[in-house]
Amino acid sequence: MTPRISVAVLCLSLALFAVPANSQSFEVASVKPSTTPGIACVGGPGSTHLGAWQCSDMPLGLVIAKAFGFSAFQFSPHNPCCTARFNFDVRYPPDTTHAQFNSMLQNLLRERFQLAFHYQTKELPIYQLAVAPAGIKMKESVAVSDGSSNDPWWSSAQTTIDKDGYPVFPPGHGGLAGGGHYRWTAFNVSTADIARTLQDQSGRPVVDSTKLTGKYDVDLKWVTDMTLQLTDGQRAELEDQVGRPLDAPSGPTLHRAIQEQLGLRLIPGKGTGEIVVIDHLERVPTGN
Repeated sequence: MTPRISVAVLCLSLALFAVPANSQSFEVASVKPSTTPGIACVGGPGSTHLGAWQCSDMPLGLVIAKAFGFSAFQFSPHNPCCTARFNFDVRYPPDTTHAQFNSMLQNLLRERFQLAFHYQTKELPIYQLAVAPAGIKMKESVAVSDGSSNDPWWSSAQTTIDKDGYPVFPPGHGGLAGGGHYRWTAFNVSTADIARTLQDQSGRPVVDSTKLTGKYDVDLKWVTDMTLQLTDGQRAELEDQVGRPLDAPSGPTLHRAIQEQLGLRLIPGKGTGEIVVIDHLERVPTGN
C-alpha cells in the first residue's frame, strides 16, 4: 500500500491570513533589513541566552521554514519570494518552550510580513526509514541527566574539525554542521526524530517504518560532493582560483553512512501528501 504522508512545498500567489485573536506574541520584536553580510545568531529556548533571540542577516525563507517546521524538500530558502535578509531582535519570557517560541515566530511572520498559505495534495517521491538487514547499530540512550544537549537551530555553537575533515561539537552538545563533510550528533532521539532530520538531508519526505520505540544517541558522518551542483563555468572558475582540479570529498555517502553507522536504510517509494501554497508575503515588513 502506498503510504500517505503530510508534507509541504511553498510557492507564491495572493491572499491574506488573519492572526488568531488569542495568538502568542513576543514581548518586544524588531525586524529590520540586513545591511551587513554574515549570518549570526544567539539566544532562543534551550540556549544559555534565555529571554532573547537575536539573528542578523537571516534569509526570510530560512526563518519561515524553521518557524513552521518545513523541511528542505518542502521549501527552499532560495525561493524568489523569500531571499531577502533581515535582522531579528526579539524578547520573550525566559520559561518559553520551543513550541511557544515557534508559535510567536509564526505570528510575527503573519503580522509583519502578512504571510499566508493554504494546502493542496500532491504525489511525491518518498523514502521509508527501515531497519537494515544486519540490525541497528545505534547506541540506546541512557536517561539524559548530564546536560547533553541537542542545540537549537538558532544557536551558534563553535565546532572544530577532526583529522578527516568532519565537524566536532563541544562536549555534551549536539547539532548538524558541515560543508562537504557533514556530521549530525544528537542525544536521546527517536527514529521519528531521525526520519525528520534525514528529510532535510535526503531531499525527500522520510516515513518512519522501523517500528522501534527506543531513544538513541546518534553520531552520523557522511560526505556530499557540493561541486556536483556547479556549472562547468563555475567549476572552471574555482579550479582556476585554487590552481588545481577540484577533488571530490572522501567518505561515505548519506545512504551508505545511514546503513553502516546507524543500522538503518532508506527505501525509495511514492506517497501522497499535502503541499503548502503561499498566498501572500510582503517583501518589506510593517513597522516595529
